[in-house]
Amino acid sequence: MFQKVLNIGAGDGYLEFRALKSGMTVFSLDPDAMTMQRLAARGVQSFQGYIEQMPFADCSFDFVIASEVLEHLNASQFTQGLNEVLRVMDHKAWFIGTVPYNENLSLNRVVCPQCGERFHRWGHQRAFNRHRMENELKAFFNTVLIRRMAFVSFKKANLPGIVKSFIRLVLGHCGSPIASPNIFFMAQKSEKP
Repeated sequence: MFQKVLNIGAGDGYLEFRALKSGMTVFSLDPDAMTMQRLAARGVQSFQGYIEQMPFADCSFDFVIASEVLEHLNASQFTQGLNEVLRVMDHKAWFIGTVPYNENLSLNRVVCPQCGERFHRWGHQRAFNRHRMENELKAFFNTVLIRRMAFVSFKKANLPGIVKSFIRLVLGHCGSPIASPNIFFMAQKSEKP
């Protein structure tokens, strides 16, 4: 079946390249022009822009993915962004993504040595626990699935690395901050009225 996927926030393009290999039509949206040029050179339909105002037609995608994106949005951007996600999703499409779990934003605040401005080192503006994430998404979607998890890599690891990754995986499922746990979410757009 022909699937169209939009990834918001490209990162290194890993998801885009995997989806292309699976035969999906892949689009990427990211504010960084150089990232979009790099992905376009490798066959990804790339667009520079933001989640709050996407350059796509209504009902364009079967899947919209936003991994480690929503925590960067203030309340107004979040509302605008999710309204845009809904607009570009086809009927019965899925919105899939991750956010950090229960992040203490104050622990990663830094001060600019030049101007004294205080900001989060990665630009995070919001923190989510499972309950908050579910409530925020239910304001836009009928079906919402939330799961706390940790992402670890077992690729090319030696035995101590595998053990360390397994421990991080278990701790993440328990919500321990040592494992950098995340919230994984899936939300489905309702059928056409």
